[in-house]
Amino acid sequence: MAWWRDKAYECPLCGWQGMREPSPHLNDATCPECGTLMTPRSWLDTWGLTLLILGVVVAAVLFVAFFGQGQLGW
Repeated sequence: MAWWRDKAYECPLCGWQGMREPSPHLNDATCPECGTLMTPRSWLDTWGLTLLILGVVVAAVLFVAFFGQGQLGW
């Protein structure tokens, strides 16, 4: 089993999460806990929230860097 062929899976029945090598034709894998067929998690399911938080932080830093240099004179 090669690490670059593994995909992230989540079992809808028992909740097992992990990396498995998919079958060559249907791109599914069996759950090691209960034997249910699992479909791979999408890239957005795996990294979506992390990238959203990172984007908000970068946008806030850039906003402060460009627009936060005004003078505070009353």
